[in-house]
Amino acid sequence: MRSHYKKMLFVFCAALCVNNVLAKPITPKDNAIIASSNATLSANLTLEQLTALVLNSQYIGQTVRYQGVLKKRLKNLYTASATAQSGYLYARVLQKEHAFSRAIDVANNVLKTQPDHVNTHLLLANMLMTQGKFEQAKRHCVALIGNTSLLTASTCVLDVQSQQGKLRESYHALVKLTQNKNSSLATKHVLSEMAFRLNKFTRAQQHINNIDLNTAPVSLIVLWADIQLQQNNPEKVLNTLGKLANSHSSLEDAILLKLAIAEKRSNKHTNTVWQPLMQQRVKLREQRQDTFHANDLANYYIHVQANQAKAQYWANINWQQAKMSTDKHLLSQANTMVRDSL
Repeated sequence: MRSHYKKMLFVFCAALCVNNVLAKPITPKDNAIIASSNATLSANLTLEQLTALVLNSQYIGQTVRYQGVLKKRLKNLYTASATAQSGYLYARVLQKEHAFSRAIDVANNVLKTQPDHVNTHLLLANMLMTQGKFEQAKRHCVALIGNTSLLTASTCVLDVQSQQGKLRESYHALVKLTQNKNSSLATKHVLSEMAFRLNKFTRAQQHINNIDLNTAPVSLIVLWADIQLQQNNPEKVLNTLGKLANSHSSLEDAILLKLAIAEKRSNKHTNTVWQPLMQQRVKLREQRQDTFHANDLANYYIHVQANQAKAQYWANINWQQAKMSTDKHLLSQANTMVRDSL
């Protein structure tokens, strides 16, 4: 039931970014980025403002808000005068739309001019891991050694190895590395996700116990919700995410999906709120043939409104884009639904 948000990173580079990427959400000043139109906004954004907006796009209500503006402005900047930072940001924006080939090309060009650009190595590791190119991804993790903390590089390597049939060993190695140390939010995220995949849900929760969901990236909120659902706590999901959702006018599909699943599983909510909203969102995505949300659509047809054919259809589309263990599990779930219906 895991969402694509870890992979999209937007999240934040394979859940392994350096400190500035994991900063708290930024509220830009009105005169800094608010303009009368997106066209005006795009033309006037400086690289510093673009960086703030890209970093902000990992938080609830922000993941798609300025996507078009960012893509247009960064493309223009990159085309006119490519720098390491503009290239990295442009690659991240492209990655967000699953334009992986172009994003990888741009990121590789960044490394040609600045071989030690940490965030670009992390971004490439994330994209290549998402595509199932694990050895290539690992090479970018190894390239981090000497350019960032050993724990960041090790987390990157172990995250990739966990996708290569070494989940248990990778998890225990990372636990050992972090003992009696202050770990970054990114490393805690990776630890929690590994524990989740091992069905160690209590441990998964413990790794992220002290994190404030109000200022957490969407990917971490989604992981927290998945842990609660696996522990049969739909009410907790509804109460916690419901408050977050009510404070944002633009709600990400992945969070809305968790609310819909929790509502369906709840014994206390007779009036449905989130399921109809998710149904409307699904209808919109299907009308647009929005393959970016294939993972969420497949999960919707598995966990909310059972439909074997549609679950399999969207799980297959998702598999064409992403080939990590959670994607394989999603496809297996959908195929099992179809077999069981025969």
